[in-house]
Formats: sequence, C-alpha cells, structure tokens
Amino acid sequence: MKKTADPKPKIGELLILESFITAKQLDEAIAIQKASKTFIPIGEVLVGQRLISRGELQQVLKKYKRRLYLGELLVDAGLMDHETVQKALEVQQLERKKLGAILVDHGYITEANLINLLSTQLGIPKILPSPGLIDPGILKGVSKAFLLKNECLPVFRDGEVITVVMSDPLSEETIRTLEVVLKGKVEPAIASAADIQTGIKRVFDDLRMLDIADDRAAKMYSGKLSISEGGSFENVEDNIVGLLDFIISSGIAERATDIHIEPLDNMYRVRYRVDGILKHKTDLPISIGSTVINRMKAICRMEFDQMRKNQDGRLGVQAFNRKYDLRIATYISYNGESLSIRILPNQSNLLDLEMLGFSPSNLHILKQILAIPSGIIMATGPSGAGKSTTVYACLHFLNTMEKKIITVEDPIEYKVDGIIQGQINEKGGLHYKSFLKSVLRQDPDLVMIGEIRDKVSAEAVIEIALSGQKVITTFHTEDSVGALLRMFGIGVESFLITSTIMAVVAQRLVRVLCPSCKVRYQPSDEILAHFDSIKPIETDAHEFYTAASCIKCDNTGFKGRTSISEILVLNDPIRDAILTKTQYSTIRSIARESTGFVSLKEDGFYKAVKGATSLEEVLRVAPYNESDALLTRPSTRIVELCEHGYAMA
Repeated sequence: MKKTADPKPKIGELLILESFITAKQLDEAIAIQKASKTFIPIGEVLVGQRLISRGELQQVLKKYKRRLYLGELLVDAGLMDHETVQKALEVQQLERKKLGAILVDHGYITEANLINLLSTQLGIPKILPSPGLIDPGILKGVSKAFLLKNECLPVFRDGEVITVVMSDPLSEETIRTLEVVLKGKVEPAIASAADIQTGIKRVFDDLRMLDIADDRAAKMYSGKLSISEGGSFENVEDNIVGLLDFIISSGIAERATDIHIEPLDNMYRVRYRVDGILKHKTDLPISIGSTVINRMKAICRMEFDQMRKNQDGRLGVQAFNRKYDLRIATYISYNGESLSIRILPNQSNLLDLEMLGFSPSNLHILKQILAIPSGIIMATGPSGAGKSTTVYACLHFLNTMEKKIITVEDPIEYKVDGIIQGQINEKGGLHYKSFLKSVLRQDPDLVMIGEIRDKVSAEAVIEIALSGQKVITTFHTEDSVGALLRMFGIGVESFLITSTIMAVVAQRLVRVLCPSCKVRYQPSDEILAHFDSIKPIETDAHEFYTAASCIKCDNTGFKGRTSISEILVLNDPIRDAILTKTQYSTIRSIARESTGFVSLKEDGFYKAVKGATSLEEVLRVAPYNESDALLTRPSTRIVELCEHGYAMA
C-alpha cells in the first residue's frame, strides 16, 4: 500500500527543529529504542539518556500539539503500526467521525489507553468532568446541545485562560470555536466522551451527585462539608469552595484513607488511596491546584503564604452524617507544594477483634496475651499497615467498667468513650517524661503509648511496664523479630526487653477479593515458588482465587481490606536467645520450632486458600524472610496451625 505523505513533523524532528538535540543524537536514540525488548517512546529514550529534560520535552510537545497527528503519536508510542493507522484513516473518510472514535469503535485501541497516551505524551491534564469540579459561571450563554455535539465541557477559568475538557484535545477546529464562544484562550484537558456527556447532562440538569458507583452513598450526600476545629470557607471564591468540597467529600465517599494533591511539571494530580492502592481521580491546572492548596492551608491555620517549609495541620469536617478528622501535611518538592490529607473517622467506630481478619489461631493467642495483667504488647509494621486499628480494637476489647485505661498519643487518632486520652505537646511541655510521672499516679490498669519513636519513648514504655502495668504500643519495624532487634539499636538493654515484652504482633493489610466477581484459578509454579517456607504445596487440597472485575468493585477485583499477621510470643528459649544477642534468623527458627510461629507470608497463604485474597496480593505486601525457608512445612500443616494453633495442630 502506498503511504500518504506526512506533512507534519515527528516528535524527534521537532526536538531537532527547536535545537534541543542533533540529528546524530536522534539516530542514536532510535537505535536504543529498536534494541529495547519493550517499546519506549522516543521522547522517553531521550529523557533517559539525559539528552533533554522532561520539562523540555513537555515544552516542545505542548508548543506543537496542534500540529501533531494522533496517528503519528500512536505509532511512536508503539500502540499500533502505520498500516493500521492508514486503514483507520480510510474508514474515517467513509464514516466522517473523529479518528480517535474510529480507533476505539473498531477495537484498534481502548479509550483508556488513548486518553493515557495523550495525557502523558502531550502533558494534557486528565480531568474528571464532574459537577463538583466545574465553575458554573463559565457556562453562561453556552448551550447544552453545542457541548454535547462537540464533546467538550469548560471547567475552570483563570483570567483569560479557560480549561476545557475535550474528548479530542487535538481538534484545532473545536478549540478555535470554543475560544470564540467562551471569549478566552482555551487550554484543553482530556476525558472520555462518555464521561463528558454524563458531566454535561448532570450540570445542565442541576444534579449534585458524587461520582461513585454506589447510588446509595450518593443519596446520603448532604451538600457542602461542614467545617470545624480550624476555620471556615467564608469569603472564599465559590468555585474553590466547590472544588474542595468535591475533592474531600468524594474521597470520603470512595472510602479513601488518604488524598494526595501533587504538583507535576504542568499540572496538579489528585489521587486517592483506596484499599491501600493509589487511584487517579483527576488533574487540575497549575493555577487552580496551587489555589486549592493555599486555601486548605488557610483553613487549617497554616502559614498559607509560606512555601519554603513543610507544615502540618488538622481539620474537622462533617460529611454523610458522620464526623471526620483530617490530618493535613504539605511537602516542598521541586515542582511546588504537595498536599496530603489523611482521613480519620472522628467518632469511635472501633472494630471488634474478630473483625480485624486474624486467623483463628492468632485471634486466640492475642486474646490470651491481652488477658495477662502486665507486660508489653507491640504492634509493628510500616505506615498504613493497620497498627492503630489493631491497638484501638485491643483497647475496645479491654475497655470495661473494672479497668482504668490511659493513653499517651501523638496525635489522638480516635476518641474512645470510657478511656482517658492524653496528647503529647512538646511545645507546651507535655512530653513523654512528664506524662510518665503523671500516668503512674493515675492508678491505671492499662496504658497505651501511641508509638515508640526513639530511646526516650522506649524507656517510658519500659518503665511503665516495670511498675507492673500492662502496656500496648506500636513500633515501626518490618516484622516481629525485627522489633526486638531495633530495641537493641535504640539503646534498650536486653534484660529489659526480656523482662517486659510479652508479645510482638506484626501485620500488613491485603485487599479482599470482591465476592461478586472473584474466580477460581490454578496459580503458576512461579507464584507458588515464592512461598518457599511452604513445602510441599498440596494444590489438590486447596482452592485458589484471583481477581476479576465488576461494577461493585469499580472493576478492580477487590473491595475492602483484611489483615495478615504473625505473633511472636516470648517464651524461655526466645528470651535466652535475646539475652545472648543471638542473630535474627536463629530467633525466628527457635520461634518456629518451639511455638509453631506462622510468618506473615504463611498467614497470607492461609487467607488465600480460604478465598479472602489472592496469592499475588499476599506477595505484594508480605516481606521476604530467607530464614523461614530453613524450616519448611507442608501447606496442609500451615492451614492446621492457622486454624487450631501449635498445641492442637
């Protein structure tokens, strides 16, 4: 087939035209591109070779994006070849549709891949065309029919610049028409045609609903957030109020634990952490994103005009008839300020121990050690592993009229009726040492120390335990044995560790397979080989499931999270090993031989054979311990240990 002459330059040629690279450098980059096993766009090759910066690449792509063919971008990104593009162009002559629509309709490319390509390669923001994001003042005088026909929706105005979400942001004709109609300079953003059409209908029908799959949650929405403990939205531009309202309330509705507003080269990206995984929500123009962050800082009474230091703040909100505490933190990055928002339920809606996901054996062990009136119980794991949830569930379990419970926290994460909660305030003189003297005079049965951070807090925990009180605390370590070794590292003597610590609970959170769409499957030998402490794995004795997708789980295959855990109970052989400062692997081996200790990965295997999660999800979060493979056990034995414990298995 004879190829049509291409009057528009390729990306590499544009970079030569702008004097960023030479022809020789382009040839070398093409050679690297061809030698790669997986396709890498030529721009990415040049950035990787440090011949240009990412900012320079985006600068050229943004400057010439109206002169680039969509087909040429697809070929350069390796998503299709020249022949396929030519066929689609011939179909376009017959169907009179946009090239992108033809490629999607005929199955040449998915709409998601097309949107990601244009956003990544050209630096075009991906913006969700939801009513909560749109400044309604922009739409005055613009007809619904015009927007539906052109599949576009104006969302933000910054002076003369208007951000318009388009299904085809490369359409020069549509952009020129919009600039005349809107009387301003159009900066295109991108979204799917279906999302744009839905957004237009919602805006013009005056529907204020959140973009969530569960309609029942949408019906609970009670309007704008009610702000408390730190400021209000008074005297703020309405569109920024609505934008903050949307970002926070939508995050709460989607069960997000964290919201991130992050600066990139030419936009801000908004992402939610749902079930432990970051999910891209929308992008914002630079000016809008920075205004949102400054407004949030002002509400939290931070120094909103200070952009050269990291800051922390708190905010109380009410949404969906519940109260939430938001912990706000800014971080100064190369591209500007990044904002993170941790979402915490304000009201004590604590889980019972039975609801945390512990295996039957670990649940029994935990209840036994909680019943002992003295000693230290540690919950360990990285940030986001569910340590605080476990600790508060333990407090809830022990919170009776016969016990006095006191906490020392920084900050207080959940307010619990019936418990005396204290908060560290270093500036006000309320530090660990001052709390230590006061706590012991309060005649407590149980003391919860929020976190061991250094030698001072570790010594406070040890001293309280030595006085005969029971102590529950958290510690940032990878696993249970690692907690003991880190106590050595911060200067705690071995005899103090063995005389006070009763047990260490290490945990992680894994995503739960969606019960509506999970499917049974046979895991590959490669996946099974990663469970090297379990031999043999008797696959005929177990059922394994993997993730699929459906509307109930937002096509992720997962919904909710549960814990996997390992509990190290200190017995005499383990204490002797600690006193002689035995190496890490030996302590784990002693625990496996003398207590039937089940590792995080093995507990995850048990959850997988019970259909709660997948083996791949366990491997995503469980740490690797080479020493566990020194004492292997059959898979059926692991199931017995998790269900019945060491004595009965």
